[in-house]
Amino acid sequence: MSEFHGNDIEKNGGVFAELAERWCGETYMWLDYVPENGALQKLLRELFSVAEATALKAIPVSPVPLHYHSLQQIAAASDLSPGQLELILDEIVDRGLLFAGETTAGEKGYALLINGYGFSQVFYWKGQKDETTRRLAELESDRSFREARMNLYVSDADKTKAWRYIPLSASVDPQWQNVYPTETIERVIQQANKFALVHCTCRIIYEMRKGESCGHSTDVCIKMDELAASVIRGGLGREISRDEALAVIRKAAAEGLVHFTDNTEAQIKHICNCCGCACWNVGAIKKRIVPRDMLMATYFIRETKHRECSGCESCVEICPVDAVKVEDGVAMVNLDWCIGCGVCMPSCPTEAIKILQKSNTPIRTKNLTELYTRLNNERKKRLNG
Repeated sequence: MSEFHGNDIEKNGGVFAELAERWCGETYMWLDYVPENGALQKLLRELFSVAEATALKAIPVSPVPLHYHSLQQIAAASDLSPGQLELILDEIVDRGLLFAGETTAGEKGYALLINGYGFSQVFYWKGQKDETTRRLAELESDRSFREARMNLYVSDADKTKAWRYIPLSASVDPQWQNVYPTETIERVIQQANKFALVHCTCRIIYEMRKGESCGHSTDVCIKMDELAASVIRGGLGREISRDEALAVIRKAAAEGLVHFTDNTEAQIKHICNCCGCACWNVGAIKKRIVPRDMLMATYFIRETKHRECSGCESCVEICPVDAVKVEDGVAMVNLDWCIGCGVCMPSCPTEAIKILQKSNTPIRTKNLTELYTRLNNERKKRLNG
């Protein structure tokens, strides 16, 4: 982290303003726009020195996560030599604030953090609650900052969503498991080859702000394949095996947490296990801040077999978005807010719950490149009227 005095900030503020505009422009990256009160520039000053910010603004902006650019490509947009850039950028990588990997040509390359892929989760993935993370959480809690971030997430129901919920295999009718190979969270894990475990950003921030836990585990977020490799390289999390990843999922399910992933069939890179207490997405739906279909892609919905329902209210208590209530001795579901996560199903003593595919399914994409290309194109169209 870098430290600045007042004169330094005034003298070199231009590079941070330029970085802010670059990372909040037409490309789907950090925030929907640069807050007018300078909140983002303050955050950037907290994270990077002037030399680092100068090097970072030479990295090409790509809407696709983990798109690595070579030193030669970066140097073409900088006054610094490839050797100078490598020294600066590697130091940022070692702090976990930039990803390093291989380009498509097999060269050493670098990828900027983008929304959901490092920004701003890397600040908290280690689980630390020290002076630095508290300061960063305070900067991010700025109202203008939060509004600019949420604007990036929210879109009309018929637009592409970056994220979706995936239930456990025990919750989903086998016919859908055969049609869509990534429709259960266990299969997502089986398709990946490398895993890293990090702490839940939302719950770490919650604990710092509230001074207490929301009651759910924090070490339950799984990163996979290239993202896992970058996380391990940056010292942001620890490598785990596939069996350990599956154990984390079972632990999360036992706590009633919701499995949250990329809204794509292939190349899924992370699994967050979310709660309605602290997490930005489930919490926003639970509090009815944002309509479900404007925030998340949901492919399933709950159905209750009324004759089998005993009205025990176990599903009412565990529902992460408060979408269930018992009326006249039968559990009734608010279908406008149910997220089809399947958390309620294992709690039902009479097997009265079924998780079915929704009739009006959202836009689904085949891979990460298609997903972020769509998000980026829709964003450009919206900004350009």
